[in-house]
Amino acid sequence: MAKAKIATVLAILIVGGIAGYFFWHDYAQGTVTLRISDPPQLQNGNNPHYDPSILHIYITFTEIDVHQAGFGSTNSTGWHALVRSPTTVDLISVLNTPRTLASTNLATGTYDQLRFPVSTAIVTFSSTGNVTYTIPSSSFKVSITGGGFQSSPGARVNLLLTISFSDNEILAMNGYLTPHASAQVVG
Repeated sequence: MAKAKIATVLAILIVGGIAGYFFWHDYAQGTVTLRISDPPQLQNGNNPHYDPSILHIYITFTEIDVHQAGFGSTNSTGWHALVRSPTTVDLISVLNTPRTLASTNLATGTYDQLRFPVSTAIVTFSSTGNVTYTIPSSSFKVSITGGGFQSSPGARVNLLLTISFSDNEILAMNGYLTPHASAQVVG
């Protein structure tokens, strides 16, 4: 009889634990979807902003992390991975249509920065082929405009990371590119 009671209690604990996990995973956390775009900019009334000889701009992120406000930001404290493995994006392909990079659950809290180490930048030219560039500081941090976003149970947040490069800097072919980046919550 005692064994039956123990088995019943264990079964209740197991079912309760599984139900609690799914509640926590699906309802006690918010979901953030990260998208990337290279916003088309007008230069002299023309669009797109890259020279026609530039066919592709490939950048490879080793990861992309979001920072939870209130935690130190100089080391790994408070950083949560959104993109966990190397991902390559052709910025020319996201000029008009943003690409989804990740969708993940985040604990309740305010998130205020993105950090994205860039391992490579390769530009393909119509005349010379691929040219490899160095990103001076291979890891960048950008503040999320408007003070960031709040993750709360069941909430869904769409976050847009925009990255672009100077056309003149690319065409100078001096081997270095400096990204212009911003992050914002979008509808």
